[in-house]
Amino acid sequence: MLVALLGLWCMLMLAEGTPAGRLMRRALVEWPAAQLARIRRGAVISWALLGAIALLCFWFLEEDGLRLFTMAMPEIAGWISMFEISALVDALVVTAAAASSLRLGTVRGWVAARLPMGRRTTRARRVRPVERSAANDDEDGALALAA
Repeated sequence: MLVALLGLWCMLMLAEGTPAGRLMRRALVEWPAAQLARIRRGAVISWALLGAIALLCFWFLEEDGLRLFTMAMPEIAGWISMFEISALVDALVVTAAAASSLRLGTVRGWVAARLPMGRRTTRARRVRPVERSAANDDEDGALALAA
């Protein structure tokens, strides 16, 4: 396969001005470039969403999940492409409104408290040891207590 692609590339370079070279350029360069230019953002988002669903099916259900996904993929793609852009804009507006109504400092503290890597180690307090005199020491003049 690699040898065939390198051969085609060499033929494109060597036969640049000939009719065969123009035909090859039209078929191998210009037509694929025009097809790739027709891809829009919505299609890429749909493909990414379908890929994520496929990965989740494979992650949880392994081979059976992939079989299930390949059978259901036309239906899922239809559901994904059926949403109107106004519904997506409404969902984004609601998400932005909900996010702006939260107190971000509280959320940041809540997340930091639950993530182990976000915690800072607290320093242990240094407490000076309290000097205690022995209760059965008779030298300091206090009453001696039985041990």
